[in-house]
Amino acid sequence: MPIAPNTVPSLDISPIGLKSETVLPPVTFPSVSIFGVRFDSLTMDETLLILDEFVQRRRPTQVCLANAYTVALCRKDEALRNLLEQSDLVLADGMSIVWGAHWIGLSLPERIAGPDLMTGLCKHASQKGYSIFLMGSSRENLDMLQKVLLSRWPRLRIVGLYNPSMCDQFDEDENRRILEMIRQARPDILFVGMSAPKQEKWIAQNLNRLHAPVCMGVGAAFDFLSGRIPRAPERLQRIGLEWLYRLSCEPRRLWRRYILGNIVFLSLLLNEIIRYKFSRLRAFRF
Repeated sequence: MPIAPNTVPSLDISPIGLKSETVLPPVTFPSVSIFGVRFDSLTMDETLLILDEFVQRRRPTQVCLANAYTVALCRKDEALRNLLEQSDLVLADGMSIVWGAHWIGLSLPERIAGPDLMTGLCKHASQKGYSIFLMGSSRENLDMLQKVLLSRWPRLRIVGLYNPSMCDQFDEDENRRILEMIRQARPDILFVGMSAPKQEKWIAQNLNRLHAPVCMGVGAAFDFLSGRIPRAPERLQRIGLEWLYRLSCEPRRLWRRYILGNIVFLSLLLNEIIRYKFSRLRAFRF
């Protein structure tokens, strides 16, 4: 069911981080709750406008991209569910979320996929002069990604690249090194390309020490945009089968995410539809 509009408080900060006499008004946007997980009801264009506001306000914000697997994880991971609830923006990265919302009477205008959002935001950043930092993946892939991004947008300011160690959790020294690197680079936008929900939890734990106005986990977007992994054809994306294409490419790594995640989400959705139909039938009889 719909929940109260999400609100980003006004801040007395100018776009360059100095005190200003003008207080920026709060940013508000509608949200819905799907099986206890908040999703903000936004189009891609609206999202880019809000992210631009976030950059100008200079307050560290966390942007999350969630899908059916995320909803499934939240059934048992209360910390992740609370993290999403407290994030500044939660976007529907999956057609199953958009369709599921529609079937239970909620409004989500479109899917906002990680690679598409990163593409749109890099284009916007190149036009506005915003800087970005790329964290995740391998050094080889980061170098290729940087080359691809600069070939598309030569004016894009990439102020840092870092491929952290592959582990479930960074040790204290590694974490301190990462935070210092990002602090010195002072990016406007931090893209984290690690697995979910590791990337979301790391951003949440370190958000106030990152000093980046926009921080978001984009998962495999680095691999897609660099060309290391081919993305599903557009026709499969449009009909909600991009997950099946990805599963066929990496079945061993992704079977749990897509098979189990989709089963849990579909069971929740069917239960909700049956409950809704049953309540309508009872109301009609009486």
